Amino acid sequence: MWKIAEVLRRRGGPQPLSRSPMKNPSSPAKKKLVLIGGLGTIGRILEKEFSGSYELTVLDISKPPGQNRRNFVKADVAKINQLMAEIPDDAYALVNLSALPNSTQPSLPDAKTLRLYSDVYIVGAYNILLVAAKKRIRKVVFASTNHVTGAYEVGGKSTLGREIRVDDYPLPDSAYGAMKLCGELFGYLFSRETNLSVICLRIGSVLEDELPVLRSNERVKRTIMSKADTIEIFRKAIETEINYGVYYGVSDNDGKPWDISNTIDDLGFYSKINSQALLEKAKKENQESAFTK
Repeated sequence: MWKIAEVLRRRGGPQPLSRSPMKNPSSPAKKKLVLIGGLGTIGRILEKEFSGSYELTVLDISKPPGQNRRNFVKADVAKINQLMAEIPDDAYALVNLSALPNSTQPSLPDAKTLRLYSDVYIVGAYNILLVAAKKRIRKVVFASTNHVTGAYEVGGKSTLGREIRVDDYPLPDSAYGAMKLCGELFGYLFSRETNLSVICLRIGSVLEDELPVLRSNERVKRTIMSKADTIEIFRKAIETEINYGVYYGVSDNDGKPWDISNTIDDLGFYSKINSQALLEKAKKENQESAFTK
């Protein structure tokens, strides 16, 4: 039976990060954080929030048009020589948000699409871990996906009669989910064979414009991770002393399909704003707006 927790217990539980072989910040300056795939939705949310507390580098495969950004570097995650050249040697943590731009992920992509997926989700995931280990960077936070166990979820509801846990055997609903699982397992290998800390977050639904989708999509009401909670969980993942772990990233929504108890216990994550709170806040603001007119 698949038991991540049992494997970690045999290693003595979620391991605190071994610091001695890794580089420590030499001064009280801001920690350097690299957002890989940082031009996507989560990257934009994190960059806006973290710019005051971390020294950020945004790495992506293509430069945003019409913008001259000093903190941007261009690199393809499938090409390790580019990552080695562009990732700062003294980075504290790498946040792997790399993804293909298309919003739909077919369950069984054709051969050409599969190769594209592989470049990002398998080769890219491995390259990022390898670069971190070579540069003796302390941590990688890996944005995995709820689709690793997508076969247990239909319409935002668990089919197990309870919330889906990280210990449930991973049955993906797509090649994308299977490849993300591979990235999680790569992370485990690196955490075991090197002193790299790897935290894997199985992300729910993250949206920049939350309300229109919440009002029209019943699944998202259960699967959303609000922007506030996205910021919170990534901050906790970056700062934790745990060596390796897999966690679901979702707000504490009514009827959510995934269990976040180990996210709370291990990372100290606290869901600040769930889908119900977002909808109630918008309703109240609309009522106040109507009253003042």
